[in-house]
Amino acid sequence: MRITNLFKELRRRRVFRMAAWYVVASWVLIQVASEALPALNLDEPFIKYFWLAALGGFPIAVIFSWRYDVTPRGIRRTATGIETAPEALRLGRTDYLLLGALAILAGIGVYDLSRKAMDEAALLEAMPEVRDIKQQSIAVLPLVNLSPSSTEQYLVTGMYDSLISNLGKINALQVTSRTSASQVDTSQGIPYIGRKLGVRYVIEGAVYREGHRIRISVKLIDALSDQHVWSETYERPFDDVMAIQASVARTVARIVQAKLTAQDEEQLARVVKIRPETFESYLRAMYQYQKETQEGYQKGIEILEEALENDPTSALAYAALGQGYSELVHSVLPVMEAMRRARAAVDKAVELDPTLAEAHLALAMKQLYGDFDFEASEKSLKKAIELNPSLADAWYQWAWWLEMQGFDDEAIEAGLKTVELSPLSSFYVSWLAEQYRDAGDYDKAIELAESVLALSPTFPVAWYALGNAYLDQGRYEEAIAAHTEIAHRPFWAFALVQSLAWAGQREKALEVAQIYEREPENAIPLTFIYAALGDIEKTVHWSGIARERRLPWAIALFSWFTATRSLYKDPRIQQEAALYPAPLVPYPKE
Repeated sequence: MRITNLFKELRRRRVFRMAAWYVVASWVLIQVASEALPALNLDEPFIKYFWLAALGGFPIAVIFSWRYDVTPRGIRRTATGIETAPEALRLGRTDYLLLGALAILAGIGVYDLSRKAMDEAALLEAMPEVRDIKQQSIAVLPLVNLSPSSTEQYLVTGMYDSLISNLGKINALQVTSRTSASQVDTSQGIPYIGRKLGVRYVIEGAVYREGHRIRISVKLIDALSDQHVWSETYERPFDDVMAIQASVARTVARIVQAKLTAQDEEQLARVVKIRPETFESYLRAMYQYQKETQEGYQKGIEILEEALENDPTSALAYAALGQGYSELVHSVLPVMEAMRRARAAVDKAVELDPTLAEAHLALAMKQLYGDFDFEASEKSLKKAIELNPSLADAWYQWAWWLEMQGFDDEAIEAGLKTVELSPLSSFYVSWLAEQYRDAGDYDKAIELAESVLALSPTFPVAWYALGNAYLDQGRYEEAIAAHTEIAHRPFWAFALVQSLAWAGQREKALEVAQIYEREPENAIPLTFIYAALGDIEKTVHWSGIARERRLPWAIALFSWFTATRSLYKDPRIQQEAALYPAPLVPYPKE
């Protein structure tokens, strides 16, 4: 009886009618949005905000309909069985409070959804995405693990990286990096993925392993038409995994009409020989590396060192080992013992296989940040890019090679290429913001940094770049606020100190300096701090320690970092900077 009475009351109060009108109106609004958004260069996922608004507004509409009627004389309370006289249905104080509360709830909901939609729109506009999609551009989506055991995920991830690497060796192909391809929202469909990543083709695939046999299924899809172009399933012994990857790359290149050079043919025909157990260790190590934590790199290094004890002939494993050590070294607070081990691993990798792009990239990082050798690192970086033109990290390091030489335009061009290959990478976009900041384009720098923070609110490099852009403009309060966001991270704490020093808050800056002085390996941040404080003697002192110890970031002390460059007129700074291979770049630039 109670349910029956409730339905009768809902019908009498016209709640069902309101609900029906609301559903129809919402449906019409969403249909209009579906047609209008593409015309406004906004992606289809923006429709989700209309869905959220419609769903969020439904309870408000039901509550309103239950209690009120809209009449020619305005809003009136819905009549009950007792209240029938018109004067009894006039709104009272409680009604105005309730209506106000409903309006506030609706307003908050609309504002929040609008802000999120505008943030996403700003990100799409700011990200230097590829608008003119190249015919020979492709992205590989993460492969699906169909193996009975979930522990095989490391294998699937490794196969995924290997496929991207093999495709990247083809000069005519532009291959999106793993970083971006693995972040895109695949639920939105292939056409959306193509637009988001700026590619014409998309590869989907799955891996099934049982015992010593492996089955790999691959589909090539045209993102413009959403049509399958080609598919194939390979089932072979695990030992033939590398041959499968090369075969897929060659077939894809032929279908998308990417012309293979003699070097491409040679690289694809040359299948890397590696013992199955070593390859499996390599895949496990790379799986650990992708966690991008110190613990992950250390765990991966342990796996590779154990594998190389049993098989010291694998260039691929040595290159990965060198990469792991380089990651531990390349820091403002480096693990210096890792530098020596990185050198040995990288040299061995290049010796065993001089055609491995990743080995030349690792060699270039050793030459640049360990040996301070610009000439040698230039050759190695160009070789890495020649061997794999889609290796985003090689373009990233090349951009910084150019930056440290003071070549702004060329550096930004290389930075844009990096982001073109990996458009969804917060890391690459944030550092591109820093390049624009150094070139004096503060609006673009702030725009890019904010676009990253809109999606990754805690990403440290974006806060670093944003604070630097404010600092360069003398907007000290905003710079301090931005750098405070990363002050709890030892790696980035020096940024706040520089902002405090330039803002005249010397005592706070000195407090942090005293903490850093406990370890000689902190020479890099100490150089920044004392330079920001204008203490020439201590700046030169700590720079000398950083230079003698060959701390990786020391090479950029007087060509990139603003605190040290701001003292360029002092003869003592000029004398110290002359001991580095990179030029002394004035700040501000003349």
